[in-house]
Amino acid sequence: MKIAYFDCQFGAAGDMLLGALIAAMNNCGIDDSLWFREMDKIALPKNSFTVDVSAVIKGNIASKQVRVSFEDTQEERHLSEILTIIEKSAISEKAKLLAAESFRNLAISEAEVHGVDVEEVHFHEVGAIDAIVDIVGFAVAYDMLRIEQSIVSALPVGSGCVKSAHGFFPIPGPAVLNLLSRAEAPIQQSEIATKINYECLTPTGAAILTTIAQGWGSCPQMDKMLSIGYGAGTYEPEGWPNVSRVVVGEKLGVASGKQDSRFTQEDVCLIEANVDDMSPQVLSYAINRLLEAGALDVFTTPCTMKKGRNGSLISVICRTEDQVVMQELMLTETSSIGVRAQLCKRLVAERQWRTVALGTGDNVRVKIAMDASGKCINIQPEYEDCASYARKHGQPLKQVLNEALVGFQNQRD
Repeated sequence: MKIAYFDCQFGAAGDMLLGALIAAMNNCGIDDSLWFREMDKIALPKNSFTVDVSAVIKGNIASKQVRVSFEDTQEERHLSEILTIIEKSAISEKAKLLAAESFRNLAISEAEVHGVDVEEVHFHEVGAIDAIVDIVGFAVAYDMLRIEQSIVSALPVGSGCVKSAHGFFPIPGPAVLNLLSRAEAPIQQSEIATKINYECLTPTGAAILTTIAQGWGSCPQMDKMLSIGYGAGTYEPEGWPNVSRVVVGEKLGVASGKQDSRFTQEDVCLIEANVDDMSPQVLSYAINRLLEAGALDVFTTPCTMKKGRNGSLISVICRTEDQVVMQELMLTETSSIGVRAQLCKRLVAERQWRTVALGTGDNVRVKIAMDASGKCINIQPEYEDCASYARKHGQPLKQVLNEALVGFQNQRD
């Protein structure tokens, strides 16, 4: 498994995290030109922005600094506008998913802070072209490095005040604080962190990190380190380097060992939301809508939520290209105002259908699961066929299921 550790002891901004990934790409043999070629595919007007990646020294550490130049007459965009830009871009599907999820998470936090609907959120600074390029560029580099899991260090938030389109706010800004709270991210309280008197964790940085983080804390075990990269910020504080660091390595085990060639491996998306204020009828309807829209599986798990209330965890497994559709359905058909998603891998057996004639001459279908060599690993009569047969002929379902299995075995013999 390709694993990354984002060490952000001095903070993180979108350009710093992007610079760290580009440095890591360079250090493992991926040329900048490949990344620039992907950036040309962003669905923004031609020549509306330029990106400069330069080598700099920050606190005696060689780092990459990313600067985006643009003339943007529209510095305020809604989430739907940004998602449209991402969807129309000709970058990889994985990069699209990560970039869209980062903006979606930020929109949810902004909506909660300002007490408005997600689609009413006006992105000001974060809606400008440089923020779009930072987040999409990060997603492109993340995919090019083939990172499968990320762990993020505890985060310093800085101190003082920051000026935004809404006026002055205490650091960390409300959206950043909300993102960290929703992700249950740890805040760093080291001696250095208490001396940082500027906004060292920006909304774009927080949105990226809370989206990719599958764990928080110290560097995870790596069986092999593959690359290290440092991304530089614009501030020049005394006494420490204003950089974000990423360590990319390999973690051996079942997921990254020799691929079991007996089965097909494919990428899927796991989408989840917790609800505690839905009626069973509405929940059942939402599940059916998701399945009708193409979900591979939908299930619920009982859970305990705030103030000890009983709730349900709704889980949806879908194809990666269906992620946005499923998330939108979750938001419109359930009472959740925040839906999370993560990419997963699954092994899939080959499947075939056989028809079996039962005692009355009626047919039922039987599903056979096989490995790549054609070896049968599981046999399962189709429930709906057997249930219909049982009702029609007044027989117990368990008897019909058993008769279908016996009939299939007799066909094989």
